Amino acid sequence: MIDLAATFSSLTHHHIATPAAPLPEPRPGITWIVGANGVFKRGVSDQLELLAAVELFQRPIPGLAKLLPHVRWRCWPGRLDGRLLAPLLSDARQAMAGGTIVRPVEKQFFFVERDGLRVVAPHVQTGTPASLRYTMPVRGTLLLDLHSHHSMRAYFSATDDRDDNGLSVSAVIGNIYTRPEIVTRLNVYGQHWPVPALMIFDQLGPFIDRYGGGSRADADD
Repeated sequence: MIDLAATFSSLTHHHIATPAAPLPEPRPGITWIVGANGVFKRGVSDQLELLAAVELFQRPIPGLAKLLPHVRWRCWPGRLDGRLLAPLLSDARQAMAGGTIVRPVEKQFFFVERDGLRVVAPHVQTGTPASLRYTMPVRGTLLLDLHSHHSMRAYFSATDDRDDNGLSVSAVIGNIYTRPEIVTRLNVYGQHWPVPALMIFDQLGPFIDRYGGGSRADADD
């Protein structure tokens, strides 16, 4: 029991964000960081580094550095290619369940690094209008998971909160037949923090960002 406590203790760290050292060197596990503008939780694995806010202060702490949530993938240099969102939307619109009445169902996708950036849908998945069951992809490095809400709005459900309990980046799309929208968030070992979708993607294609206030790529045309 003592060895187990020592192991978990070695994976939990603390840091004060000063202007000279706003962030410590990345170390595996969790680092709790106090910055000028709030308390942040940083998660680091061999493939991913995330910084999510836990609580933002109404008044900043003088003398400390201001921090912003961020994502850094080890195997991908920047934001994800938003041009992949349009074919993904088309695929999600075709997800239907049979029976006496054909009806739209949710569908799961993963952005993976596999000799480049790819979007893959699990070959084995069962969708309903309100739930999904699927197998994880077995090839490539997982960068982001995304599922559709067909005609419902885009939001993270209580089920998503329970499932997203590790270190990951997630997205949900909704209203896909009328006014497609997207939401994204960072998940740091039980802490969920919504972020603008344009922090994750370099463009949103056919989607608007329900949380971050972004717009469709053609909105300015």
